[in-house]
Amino acid sequence: KDASIKTQVQWIRNQFGNGVFVGKIPKATSASVRGAEAAIVSSRLRSREDPEQGIDLSNGFVGFIVRLISDGNKYEVFVRTEEYETRGIEYVCEFGTDTKPTTLENKSRNRFTTVRLAFENFRPIRRKISKSADGISDENDLETDGIATVPSFTGKDLRYIGFRFRGASNMNEKRKLWESGKDDSLQSFYLSLSYIKVFRAQPEPEFVYLSDARIPPIIRNGMVQHQQRHLLTEENASNLETEDLTASAVATTLFDEKTLQTINRMERSPEETYFKYRGEEILKKSGLSYCIVRVAGFNELPTSEASTIDLVTSNTDIVPVSRSEVAQVCVSALMDPCALNKSVYMTKKKGVGKVWDEEDISAKFEAIPSDST
Repeated sequence: KDASIKTQVQWIRNQFGNGVFVGKIPKATSASVRGAEAAIVSSRLRSREDPEQGIDLSNGFVGFIVRLISDGNKYEVFVRTEEYETRGIEYVCEFGTDTKPTTLENKSRNRFTTVRLAFENFRPIRRKISKSADGISDENDLETDGIATVPSFTGKDLRYIGFRFRGASNMNEKRKLWESGKDDSLQSFYLSLSYIKVFRAQPEPEFVYLSDARIPPIIRNGMVQHQQRHLLTEENASNLETEDLTASAVATTLFDEKTLQTINRMERSPEETYFKYRGEEILKKSGLSYCIVRVAGFNELPTSEASTIDLVTSNTDIVPVSRSEVAQVCVSALMDPCALNKSVYMTKKKGVGKVWDEEDISAKFEAIPSDST
């Protein structure tokens, strides 16, 4: 066995029919020892109208949506157009992945992630291509000279798409406890692709989803308990750090229809909140543009009272709102570019004088940041 050959890279199909990019490469240890890299690339993509050209995604589409399961490392998506064939320039977008805690039933720490990669976030990189002694092209070095003259990637003339794992991009990652005792000179990676879609350019939300204010603004590892159909609170999720989950932390209470009509909304079944969250996730992964409005409950107070609607980013100290107010916010969101791809909590705050209107709501939407994915 040749001990000098340490790089092991595979592109295989797993039992679920997904493509898996997996392997080990020499680890980057410093700026001078950059480590290795591994990549997979598609076959040549061709336009139906002109096979010499790549496919054109610039007419109505503005980015990729990638559904994957991975190991917490950083990866790159790269695309190649005619610029690569004539000048050695490809367009690259880096993204991060995440891990999850293990359970008795599932020992894997790999976690599903959906990433949105806008075309405008792909930066041009010149890959230095040189012939080595054995005649094989070497693309490990990067150059950025003359990049200013390269046009931005808009989705036009897409000839190849690929994924890359770069040791230098992951050299600052902390050593994982479950990797202790393994060869420190190698770094492993795992990326399984479920699908690659494109999302459209859309100035306003195509879909407005009315959801539950009990869903926290940030979902941390372990908060979603799929087997129990339960979404943990921040307090219960903190127990996951020490793996000290009590039965009450993951309990699911189901109410019959009669009980549901009499209890307060904030006391209703945790399973309802779980499915509201699942609905949000499905919507975000669909490729549709959206706006998610989370409410704490409904009342029948008149809209002309001395209070104003408020849209906030946290579910702390929020109060129920009337159904007519919710309806007006949802209708406003459908026609407002400021509501595009945002998740907001709807509440009320004390006001003086005038009643809220559509112009006020648009300004409140504008103050909310867009969702990261």
